[in-house]
Amino acid sequence: MRIFFIGYMGAGKSHTSKQLEEATGRKCIDLDVAIEEQMGLSIEAAFAQRGEVFFRNQEALVLDKVLSDSTIEIVACGGGASCAEGRGALLSGAGLVVHLDPPFEVLIPRLLSNPNRPLLMRSGAMLTELEIKAHWEARKSCYAFAHERLVHPASHRDIQRWKALFD
Repeated sequence: MRIFFIGYMGAGKSHTSKQLEEATGRKCIDLDVAIEEQMGLSIEAAFAQRGEVFFRNQEALVLDKVLSDSTIEIVACGGGASCAEGRGALLSGAGLVVHLDPPFEVLIPRLLSNPNRPLLMRSGAMLTELEIKAHWEARKSCYAFAHERLVHPASHRDIQRWKALFD
């Protein structure tokens, strides 16, 4: 059994996956962290030096490694990891996919407080709230295939429900 957490930047994928890891003792990986380790660069540096296409290629390579490692049972995917063609079918065929989808009003303070998100920058400046909302709306189709959609932070009940899937 595997559980994949998907959703927009700042949705809580890393936090929720760590909560589930602590509750289950199952191996967890944060895809963005694994990609940085693979590249030897931060995501911001990879975008700046090599571009988004390079980053997405690295993301695909790391995801393939994760999928081939049966010991990894909890995966926090990056915000765009589920957007590549065929990725939804790949993830949904490999485990339970949970879309963390907090309201935009919850996301925007998180996003504005972190200037290290390359897709939210243009010419060295943060996109406007309206531009970020348009990007958020456009990304919704990347997550439509998920088995579950959570619009609130994962509760103890959610964690226990997912934990039971491993038992």
